[in-house]
Amino acid sequence: MCYSAMIQADYDRFCRLHGAIMSLEDFAANVWDAPNRERKRKDRRRMPKAIEDWFLRPQRESLGQEIGEAIREARAQEQAELASDLVDQVERKALNEAKLATKPTKTAAEEVRKASNKITQLERRIADAERVQLLPRDYRFFPQWWLPVLVMEGGQLVLKPMRYMLRKPGSPASSDWIEAKALANGKKTPRRLSGTYNARRDNLTRWWQDQFGHKHGVVLIDSFFENVSLHKVEGRELAPGEPDVGVEVQFTPEPREPMLIACIWDHWEGAEEDPFDSFAFITDDPPPEVAAAGHDRIPIRLQLDNLMPWLTPQGRTVKELQAILDSRPEAFYCHEISRAA
Repeated sequence: MCYSAMIQADYDRFCRLHGAIMSLEDFAANVWDAPNRERKRKDRRRMPKAIEDWFLRPQRESLGQEIGEAIREARAQEQAELASDLVDQVERKALNEAKLATKPTKTAAEEVRKASNKITQLERRIADAERVQLLPRDYRFFPQWWLPVLVMEGGQLVLKPMRYMLRKPGSPASSDWIEAKALANGKKTPRRLSGTYNARRDNLTRWWQDQFGHKHGVVLIDSFFENVSLHKVEGRELAPGEPDVGVEVQFTPEPREPMLIACIWDHWEGAEEDPFDSFAFITDDPPPEVAAAGHDRIPIRLQLDNLMPWLTPQGRTVKELQAILDSRPEAFYCHEISRAA
Protein backbone atom coordinates (compact mmCIF):
# COMPACT_ATOMS: atom_id res chain seq x y z
CA MET A 1 0.00 0.00 0.00
CA CYS A 2 1.23 3.51 -0.76
CA TYR A 3 1.38 4.91 2.78
CA SER A 4 3.46 7.97 1.94
CA ALA A 5 4.59 10.03 -1.05
CA MET A 6 6.24 13.31 -1.99
CA ILE A 7 3.97 15.98 -3.41
CA GLN A 8 5.13 17.31 -6.77
CA ALA A 9 7.52 20.22 -6.27
CA ASP A 10 6.02 22.37 -9.07
CA TYR A 11 2.40 21.47 -8.35
CA ASP A 12 1.17 25.06 -8.50
CA ARG A 13 3.07 25.69 -11.75
CA PHE A 14 1.47 22.61 -13.33
CA CYS A 15 -1.97 23.85 -12.31
CA ARG A 16 -1.35 27.30 -13.78
CA LEU A 17 -0.21 25.75 -17.08
CA HIS A 18 -3.41 23.71 -17.31
CA GLY A 19 -5.75 26.49 -16.23
CA ALA A 20 -6.72 25.12 -12.82
CA ILE A 21 -8.07 27.54 -10.23
CA MET A 22 -7.63 27.22 -6.49
CA SER A 23 -10.73 26.92 -4.33
CA LEU A 24 -9.67 29.39 -1.63
CA GLU A 25 -12.90 28.85 0.33
CA ASP A 26 -12.06 25.16 0.68
CA PHE A 27 -8.48 25.92 1.72
CA ALA A 28 -9.83 28.45 4.24
CA ALA A 29 -11.92 25.67 5.79
CA ASN A 30 -8.65 23.95 6.70
CA VAL A 31 -7.77 26.93 8.89
CA TRP A 32 -11.13 28.11 10.28
CA ASP A 33 -14.00 25.99 11.58
CA ALA A 34 -16.66 28.71 11.29
CA PRO A 35 -18.13 30.00 7.99
CA ASN A 36 -17.53 33.63 9.03
CA ARG A 37 -13.90 32.78 9.89
CA GLU A 38 -14.22 34.13 13.43
CA ARG A 39 -12.85 30.96 15.02
CA LYS A 40 -9.67 29.16 13.99
CA ARG A 41 -9.45 25.41 14.22
CA LYS A 42 -8.07 24.14 17.49
CA ASP A 43 -6.01 21.65 15.51
CA ARG A 44 -5.05 22.88 12.06
CA ARG A 45 -5.56 20.27 9.38
CA ARG A 46 -2.09 19.06 8.56
CA MET A 47 -0.63 19.73 5.13
CA PRO A 48 2.94 19.39 3.83
CA LYS A 49 4.97 22.47 4.73
CA ALA A 50 5.67 22.99 1.02
CA ILE A 51 1.93 23.35 0.33
CA GLU A 52 1.27 25.67 3.27
CA ASP A 53 4.10 27.85 2.01
CA TRP A 54 2.07 28.59 -1.13
CA PHE A 55 0.03 30.98 1.00
CA LEU A 56 3.08 32.73 2.46
CA ARG A 57 3.88 34.19 -0.94
CA PRO A 58 2.26 37.43 -2.14
CA GLN A 59 -1.43 36.74 -2.80
CA ARG A 60 -3.74 38.43 -5.31
CA GLU A 61 -6.93 37.55 -3.44
CA SER A 62 -7.66 38.94 0.03
CA LEU A 63 -8.77 35.49 1.22
CA GLY A 64 -5.42 34.06 0.16
CA GLN A 65 -3.73 36.78 2.23
CA GLU A 66 -5.93 35.89 5.23
CA ILE A 67 -5.04 32.21 4.91
CA GLY A 68 -1.34 33.07 4.79
CA GLU A 69 -1.61 35.27 7.87
CA ALA A 70 -3.53 32.56 9.74
CA ILE A 71 -0.81 30.04 8.88
CA ARG A 72 1.89 32.42 10.15
CA GLU A 73 -0.02 32.93 13.42
CA ALA A 74 -0.55 29.20 13.87
CA ARG A 75 3.13 28.49 13.27
CA ALA A 76 4.15 31.20 15.75
CA GLN A 77 1.85 29.70 18.37
CA GLU A 78 3.24 26.25 17.67
CA GLN A 79 6.80 27.55 18.06
CA ALA A 80 5.92 29.10 21.42
CA GLU A 81 4.40 25.83 22.61
CA LEU A 82 7.42 23.85 21.43
CA ALA A 83 9.77 26.28 23.20
CA SER A 84 7.79 25.86 26.42
CA ASP A 85 7.90 22.06 26.08
CA LEU A 86 11.66 22.24 25.49
CA VAL A 87 12.17 24.17 28.75
CA ASP A 88 10.16 21.51 30.60
CA GLN A 89 12.25 18.68 29.15
CA VAL A 90 15.56 20.44 29.88
CA GLU A 91 14.43 20.87 33.50
CA ARG A 92 13.31 17.22 33.63
CA LYS A 93 16.70 16.06 32.39
CA ALA A 94 18.64 18.31 34.80
CA LEU A 95 16.55 17.17 37.77
CA ASN A 96 17.18 13.50 37.09
CA GLU A 97 20.86 14.02 36.29
CA ALA A 98 21.15 15.58 39.76
CA LYS A 99 19.49 12.47 41.23
CA LEU A 100 21.93 10.23 39.39
CA ALA A 101 24.85 12.22 40.77
CA THR A 102 23.79 11.55 44.35
CA LYS A 103 22.02 8.18 44.18
CA PRO A 104 21.92 6.37 40.81
CA THR A 105 18.61 4.62 40.07
CA LYS A 106 17.12 2.95 37.01
CA THR A 107 14.16 5.31 37.17
CA ALA A 108 16.34 8.43 37.06
CA ALA A 109 18.46 7.00 34.25
CA GLU A 110 15.33 6.20 32.24
CA GLU A 111 14.00 9.72 32.82
CA VAL A 112 17.27 11.20 31.54
CA ARG A 113 17.09 8.99 28.45
CA LYS A 114 13.47 9.93 27.70
CA ALA A 115 14.10 13.63 28.29
CA SER A 116 17.17 13.58 26.03
CA ASN A 117 15.20 11.96 23.21
CA LYS A 118 12.38 14.45 23.66
CA ILE A 119 14.84 17.38 23.63
CA THR A 120 16.30 16.16 20.33
CA GLN A 121 12.82 15.87 18.81
CA LEU A 122 11.73 19.29 20.03
CA GLU A 123 14.91 21.01 18.84
CA ARG A 124 14.38 19.54 15.37
CA ARG A 125 10.73 20.62 15.30
CA ILE A 126 11.66 24.14 16.41
CA ALA A 127 14.37 24.34 13.74
CA ASP A 128 11.85 23.13 11.15
CA ALA A 129 9.31 25.73 12.24
CA GLU A 130 11.88 28.52 11.91
CA ARG A 131 13.37 27.27 8.65
CA VAL A 132 12.53 29.13 5.44
CA GLN A 133 14.42 26.95 2.95
CA LEU A 134 12.37 23.89 1.99
CA LEU A 135 13.86 20.41 2.38
CA PRO A 136 12.74 17.15 0.70
CA ARG A 137 10.84 16.07 3.81
CA ASP A 138 8.68 19.21 3.54
CA TYR A 139 7.00 17.66 0.47
CA ARG A 140 6.10 14.37 2.15
CA PHE A 141 2.62 13.42 3.27
CA PHE A 142 0.96 10.53 5.07
CA PRO A 143 -2.55 9.15 5.63
CA GLN A 144 -4.92 11.69 7.21
CA TRP A 145 -2.88 14.63 5.91
CA TRP A 146 -4.54 17.16 3.61
CA LEU A 147 -3.43 17.60 0.00
CA PRO A 148 -4.44 19.62 -3.07
CA VAL A 149 -6.51 17.42 -5.39
CA LEU A 150 -7.41 18.30 -8.98
CA VAL A 151 -11.10 17.81 -9.77
CA MET A 152 -13.53 19.05 -12.39
CA GLU A 153 -16.34 21.38 -11.28
CA GLY A 154 -18.69 23.02 -13.76
CA GLY A 155 -16.29 22.46 -16.64
CA GLN A 156 -13.41 24.08 -14.72
CA LEU A 157 -10.29 22.40 -13.31
CA VAL A 158 -10.31 23.15 -9.58
CA LEU A 159 -7.72 22.52 -6.89
CA LYS A 160 -9.32 21.53 -3.57
CA PRO A 161 -7.80 20.32 -0.29
CA MET A 162 -8.84 16.80 0.67
CA ARG A 163 -7.84 14.33 3.33
CA TYR A 164 -5.64 11.44 2.23
CA MET A 165 -7.87 8.60 3.48
CA LEU A 166 -11.29 8.21 1.97
CA ARG A 167 -14.20 8.06 4.40
CA LYS A 168 -17.31 6.96 2.56
CA PRO A 169 -20.57 8.86 3.19
CA GLY A 170 -22.53 7.33 6.02
CA SER A 171 -19.46 5.74 7.61
CA PRO A 172 -18.67 6.60 11.25
CA ALA A 173 -15.42 8.32 12.16
CA SER A 174 -14.35 5.06 13.80
CA SER A 175 -14.14 3.47 10.34
CA ASP A 176 -10.79 5.24 9.92
CA TRP A 177 -9.32 2.76 12.39
CA ILE A 178 -8.90 -0.98 12.85
CA GLU A 179 -9.32 -1.46 16.56
CA ALA A 180 -7.04 -3.58 18.74
CA LYS A 181 -7.94 -7.26 19.03
CA ALA A 182 -7.22 -9.63 21.88
CA LEU A 183 -4.73 -12.42 21.19
CA ALA A 184 -4.59 -15.88 22.70
CA ASN A 185 -1.54 -14.94 24.79
CA GLY A 186 -3.48 -12.15 26.51
CA LYS A 187 -1.85 -9.36 24.52
CA LYS A 188 -3.56 -7.14 21.95
CA THR A 189 -2.84 -6.21 18.39
CA PRO A 190 -2.05 -2.49 18.02
CA ARG A 191 -4.79 -0.11 16.94
CA ARG A 192 -3.96 1.02 13.41
CA LEU A 193 -5.29 3.08 10.55
CA SER A 194 -7.56 1.39 8.05
CA GLY A 195 -6.26 1.08 4.52
CA THR A 196 -8.81 3.37 2.87
CA TYR A 197 -6.13 5.79 1.69
CA ASN A 198 -5.65 3.28 -1.13
CA ALA A 199 -8.38 1.82 -3.36
CA ARG A 200 -7.48 -1.45 -5.05
CA ARG A 201 -8.31 -1.45 -8.73
CA ASP A 202 -9.97 -4.86 -8.47
CA ASN A 203 -12.40 -3.41 -5.90
CA LEU A 204 -13.43 -0.30 -7.83
CA THR A 205 -16.68 -1.74 -9.19
CA ARG A 206 -17.62 -3.32 -5.86
CA TRP A 207 -16.49 -1.61 -2.67
CA TRP A 208 -15.89 1.74 -4.39
CA GLN A 209 -18.81 1.65 -6.84
CA ASP A 210 -20.33 4.91 -5.53
CA GLN A 211 -17.07 6.78 -6.17
CA PHE A 212 -15.64 5.06 -9.27
CA GLY A 213 -17.22 6.55 -12.35
CA HIS A 214 -18.61 9.46 -10.34
CA LYS A 215 -16.01 11.35 -8.30
CA HIS A 216 -12.52 11.26 -9.78
CA GLY A 217 -9.47 13.31 -8.88
CA VAL A 218 -5.75 13.54 -9.57
CA VAL A 219 -2.82 14.20 -7.24
CA LEU A 220 0.66 15.05 -8.50
CA ILE A 221 3.61 13.36 -6.82
CA ASP A 222 7.34 12.96 -7.50
CA SER A 223 7.89 9.64 -5.71
CA PHE A 224 6.24 7.25 -3.28
CA PHE A 225 7.32 5.20 -0.28
CA GLU A 226 6.57 1.68 0.91
CA ASN A 227 7.49 -0.37 3.94
CA VAL A 228 9.00 -3.67 2.84
CA SER A 229 11.16 -6.45 4.26
CA LEU A 230 14.91 -5.92 3.89
CA HIS A 231 15.53 -9.45 2.63
CA LYS A 232 12.96 -8.91 -0.16
CA VAL A 233 14.65 -5.67 -1.23
CA GLU A 234 17.91 -7.61 -1.37
CA GLY A 235 16.26 -10.39 -3.40
CA ARG A 236 16.91 -13.25 -0.98
CA GLU A 237 15.20 -15.52 1.53
CA LEU A 238 15.45 -15.08 5.28
CA ALA A 239 18.38 -16.97 6.79
CA PRO A 240 17.57 -19.46 9.59
CA GLY A 241 16.95 -17.50 12.78
CA GLU A 242 17.22 -14.13 11.00
CA PRO A 243 14.58 -11.59 12.10
CA ASP A 244 12.35 -10.01 9.46
CA VAL A 245 13.69 -6.44 9.37
CA GLY A 246 11.49 -3.76 7.81
CA VAL A 247 12.84 -0.85 5.78
CA GLU A 248 11.28 2.13 4.03
CA VAL A 249 11.91 2.18 0.29
CA GLN A 250 11.48 5.21 -1.97
CA PHE A 251 10.38 4.59 -5.56
CA THR A 252 11.08 7.23 -8.22
CA PRO A 253 10.31 6.97 -11.96
CA GLU A 254 12.85 7.33 -14.74
CA PRO A 255 12.51 9.55 -16.66
CA ARG A 256 11.79 11.86 -13.74
CA GLU A 257 8.61 13.81 -14.34
CA PRO A 258 5.43 14.55 -12.39
CA MET A 259 3.27 11.51 -11.75
CA LEU A 260 -0.46 12.11 -12.19
CA ILE A 261 -2.00 9.66 -9.73
CA ALA A 262 -5.57 8.52 -10.35
CA CYS A 263 -7.82 9.04 -7.32
CA ILE A 264 -11.41 8.62 -6.24
CA TRP A 265 -12.98 10.90 -3.64
CA ASP A 266 -16.19 11.71 -1.80
CA HIS A 267 -17.80 14.16 0.60
CA TRP A 268 -18.52 13.16 4.21
CA GLU A 269 -20.86 14.77 6.73
CA GLY A 270 -21.71 13.64 10.23
CA ALA A 271 -22.30 14.73 13.81
CA GLU A 272 -18.82 13.66 14.93
CA GLU A 273 -16.86 16.38 13.12
CA ASP A 274 -17.06 19.06 10.45
CA PRO A 275 -17.85 18.01 6.85
CA PHE A 276 -14.87 17.31 4.63
CA ASP A 277 -13.75 15.79 1.33
CA SER A 278 -11.37 12.84 1.28
CA PHE A 279 -9.68 10.71 -1.36
CA ALA A 280 -7.75 7.53 -2.04
CA PHE A 281 -5.04 6.59 -4.52
CA ILE A 282 -6.07 3.83 -6.92
CA THR A 283 -3.50 1.03 -6.79
CA ASP A 284 -2.73 -1.94 -9.02
CA ASP A 285 -0.30 -4.81 -9.42
CA PRO A 286 3.27 -3.47 -9.69
CA PRO A 287 5.70 -3.61 -12.62
CA PRO A 288 8.50 -6.19 -12.31
CA GLU A 289 11.09 -3.80 -10.84
CA VAL A 290 8.76 -2.78 -7.99
CA ALA A 291 7.78 -6.39 -7.30
CA ALA A 292 11.48 -7.35 -7.28
CA ALA A 293 12.07 -4.69 -4.61
CA GLY A 294 9.57 -6.44 -2.36
CA HIS A 295 6.28 -4.62 -2.85
CA ASP A 296 3.02 -5.87 -4.35
CA ARG A 297 1.14 -2.62 -5.16
CA ILE A 298 1.72 0.62 -7.03
CA PRO A 299 -0.39 3.79 -7.39
CA ILE A 300 -1.81 4.08 -10.91
CA ARG A 301 -0.23 6.81 -12.96
CA LEU A 302 -2.19 8.50 -15.76
CA GLN A 303 -1.06 9.69 -19.15
CA LEU A 304 -1.23 13.49 -19.38
CA ASP A 305 -3.58 13.13 -22.37
CA ASN A 306 -5.99 11.25 -20.12
CA LEU A 307 -6.16 13.92 -17.42
CA MET A 308 -9.39 15.48 -18.68
CA PRO A 309 -11.13 12.20 -19.63
CA TRP A 310 -10.38 10.80 -16.17
CA LEU A 311 -11.74 13.88 -14.44
CA THR A 312 -14.97 13.72 -16.48
CA PRO A 313 -16.12 10.12 -15.89
CA GLN A 314 -19.85 10.78 -16.23
CA GLY A 315 -21.26 8.99 -19.27
CA ARG A 316 -18.17 6.85 -19.76
CA THR A 317 -18.42 3.07 -19.53
CA VAL A 318 -16.48 0.97 -17.05
CA LYS A 319 -14.54 -0.41 -20.00
CA GLU A 320 -13.55 3.11 -21.09
CA LEU A 321 -12.47 4.09 -17.57
CA GLN A 322 -10.47 0.89 -17.14
CA ALA A 323 -8.76 1.60 -20.48
CA ILE A 324 -7.69 4.99 -19.11
CA LEU A 325 -6.17 3.23 -16.08
CA ASP A 326 -4.41 0.76 -18.40
CA SER A 327 -2.75 3.53 -20.41
CA ARG A 328 0.31 4.59 -18.42
CA PRO A 329 3.51 6.49 -19.18
CA GLU A 330 6.53 4.33 -19.85
CA ALA A 331 8.86 4.47 -16.88
CA PHE A 332 11.27 2.38 -14.85
CA TYR A 333 10.87 2.75 -11.08
CA CYS A 334 14.23 3.08 -9.37
CA HIS A 335 14.34 2.42 -5.65
CA GLU A 336 16.52 3.19 -2.69
CA ILE A 337 16.28 2.40 1.00
CA SER A 338 15.16 5.57 2.76
CA ARG A 339 15.43 4.41 6.38
CA ALA A 340 14.61 1.58 8.75
CA ALA A 341 10.84 1.12 8.96
